[in-house]
Formats: sequence, C-alpha cells, structure tokens
Amino acid sequence: TVGTPSPGHIQPMHPRVSRVSFRVVLCFMVLTLGSILAGRSSNRRFISSGGFRGWKRVDGRLRHQAHSRGRILRAFSSQPSAPPVTVYTHKECLNHRVMFHPESPERLRHLIEDVIPPLQEELGFEVVQPPRLPEKNELARVHTTSYVDSVYDAFSQIDEGLVPSVYLDADTEIMPGSDASILRGAGATLQAVEDVCEGKALRAFVMVRPPGHHAEPNAAMGFCVFNNIMVGLAHAQAKYPDVIQRAALLDFDVHHGNGGQTACWSEPERFFASTHQSPLFPWKGKADDTGSAMNVINVPLAKNSTSADFRRAWEEKIIPTVRDFAPDIIFASAGFDAHADDPLASLNLQEDDFHFVTDKIANLANEVAGGRLVTVLEGGYDPAALGRCVGSHIRALNDAPRPSEEQISFSHGSKTGKTRAPQMMYSQQQIQAMDKGEIRSALSRHGLPTSGKLDALRERLAKVPV
Repeated sequence: TVGTPSPGHIQPMHPRVSRVSFRVVLCFMVLTLGSILAGRSSNRRFISSGGFRGWKRVDGRLRHQAHSRGRILRAFSSQPSAPPVTVYTHKECLNHRVMFHPESPERLRHLIEDVIPPLQEELGFEVVQPPRLPEKNELARVHTTSYVDSVYDAFSQIDEGLVPSVYLDADTEIMPGSDASILRGAGATLQAVEDVCEGKALRAFVMVRPPGHHAEPNAAMGFCVFNNIMVGLAHAQAKYPDVIQRAALLDFDVHHGNGGQTACWSEPERFFASTHQSPLFPWKGKADDTGSAMNVINVPLAKNSTSADFRRAWEEKIIPTVRDFAPDIIFASAGFDAHADDPLASLNLQEDDFHFVTDKIANLANEVAGGRLVTVLEGGYDPAALGRCVGSHIRALNDAPRPSEEQISFSHGSKTGKTRAPQMMYSQQQIQAMDKGEIRSALSRHGLPTSGKLDALRERLAKVPV
C-alpha cells in the first residue's frame, strides 16, 4: 500500500523490473557485511546495488560517476562555487510502462544510458539521483487534496492487486510501478529546487518522466499525473519566502502547458509564458489569455512554423516581458516535441533552436534572478531527436556565463540594501501592443480616467502598480 512517502522510502518496483538473482543478493550482503566489519562509516562511497553502471552513493545521494575517469564528482557542499548545471534523475522513473504508448521508458533510458555519459565526460557536470520523495502537503500546494488522495488510492489499488491498471484520463493510464516513477519525478524536482535556492546548484535540469505540465489542480491530463514543475515552483515560494517572492514559468513544449497557466493565472507573484503549436492538444493557450494581473503571455505558433518564428516569439515577445516582471527564480518546462522529427506535432524546430532558447532563458535568469534556473523535462517522443535536443539543452545550461556580482546583488536587493524599482502591472511592450480601446478598458478596470490622447493614456497605464 502506498502511503505518504517518507524522505528515505523507495516505492516498490514492479516484480518484472526489480527481480534479481539470489546469488547477486547474497554477494551484495557479504560485501556490505565486510564493509561494516572493516569499520567503514555509513557515508563512505560505495557502489549502488541497484541502478545503472557508474552510479555511486555520496553523502546519502546516488550520483553518477564518469566511467573513464574513475572518479566521483564532488558534492556541492565541498565545492567553492556551484557547478553551472546539475542533472537530476532517477532510475525508478523507468518503471512507468504503458504498452504501445508514445510516452515510453525508452525516452529516458536513451538519455540516461546513451546521451548523458559521453556528455558528462566532456563537460564534467554532475548527475544526481536523490532519495527525495514528495510529501502529500507539497503536492497539495498545486493540486487539490481530494485529487492527491484519489491518485494515492489508485496506487494502492494497483499495488494490492485489486485492479491491473487505472485510467486517470483517456490518455493517462497508471500501471504497477507507475507510483515510483511519478513520485520520483516530483521528488527530484523538489530536490533540484532546494539545491538551487540554497546555492548548491546554479542551474538544474530535472530529467524525469512521466511529464507533468498538463496536470491540472484537480485532474490528470495528457500523460501527466502531478505537475512536477509547478510543485517545484510552489515549493520555492513556500520554503524560501525571504528570497523567492516572484517566480516565472516559461514553457517551450509544443503543447500548451495548461496546468502551469492555471496555477499561475490568479497569482500576481507568478508569471507564465508559452510558445506552442495551435491548434493542437490541449486546445488551450490563446494569444489573448492574460491572467488576472497581466501575468500570462501565450504565443501560439501555426503548423509548420519555422525556427525564425519560434526565435522571434522568444526574443521579441516573451523574454522582454519576463524581464519586466523580474522574477527571483525562473522555471522552464523543457519539452522537445517541437522538433521536426517528433511524431506528435508539426513544427520544424532543430536542436540549435533549443540551444538558442535555453541560452536566452539562462542569461535572463542571470539578469533578474541571480542565475537561479530550474528546467524540467516534459515532452519529446522521438528518442533519437530527444537525445540530440537534450544534449543541446544541457550544453547551453553549462556554457551560459555565471551571473556577475552586480546581477547577484540586484537579485538579493533586500539583503544588500539595493532595492528594485516598484513592479508595474503592465510592461511597456504590453502597453505598446494595445490599441486605444484596450488601454481605456484597462484603465477603467483600475478606476482611472479614460480620456486623453493615446500617449497620455499609455503613460497613465504604465504607472499602475502590481
């Protein structure tokens, strides 16, 4: 039975996944006993009994070792400065297996076994497999308590053998082993957020599955059960209120991140932005969606849109608006299904486009958020294309410059005596995009005069505070 997970608890794998021979178990028990008798302390490094080749445990967390170097990258706490990028993943995210489904374990297996090791050897970043699992109350910051309970009830029914599987919606089926994958994904995201907010990591890429950005507060949707990235964003604001007041969620998955938009819509301290193919599932993300405080911006892209269309949307529309919002941390839903080879959509992006948008977001995080950036894997359903795109994404995170001392001082203004300018409800870009009728309507909503010339109306609207 699946209950509220404790920090060190590992959900049971499906028997077909977790079965090991008696001989292997016996050998491991002998080695472990020998280690104890030799007086080795519990926090010494040792080869993990389960997982991929090269995983080792350091300071209570499984970390990947670059094989040819025969070494383990140092823990964050022992480094003079945080590494430019850290990858968070978990082997149990392979457990979720739905037959004949595009969201297959092969997506993550290819990344962990084929893409990450040579890239890590080249760039030297760290891969962390944290033991962290979410508490129910952490999930309930985004999802309703009744929905969280219903998902855990479904986990229990499957684990107890009462049902072979449960459909949470038409596209989202959970099976034996799904509970581990789903909870590990949320847990890895939470750990990445804590490490970034505490300065142990500068930028984090959370490489987990199933994805999460379609999950609504009260419902699963589109392969997604819990909205991992929103759970992480809400956690940052709740646990670090002195540092993280404002947070931005940027989504470049080919499908609109409806769950993120819902969770940000009525929260003026949150900003949501998305490029996505339209029309396309989930049939949301209209260009005139604005949020309750002009804190939502969508840039729908038509079928067969090009790299130039995508780049222009980010460089001219989204990045300047987020810069005006000035978040304390940035989150990015890193979906790579806008690639030309992806079977579930019809945009024509290439790997370089994902390097471009990642670099833009990382540099924006330097400008306004002291470099704090957490990206979470969403879609991407051609494993080969996904692997190339993830490689470009990690390279951009690794190669982006560190924030300058001035940028760090700006992001911590309240602690250094430097304060930000008052935050305005409407950015200059938003105001310039409005016609005179729209500006008058906005002024009327705020109880302000609506008469005057266009320039005067724009100036009046620009002074409306958040």
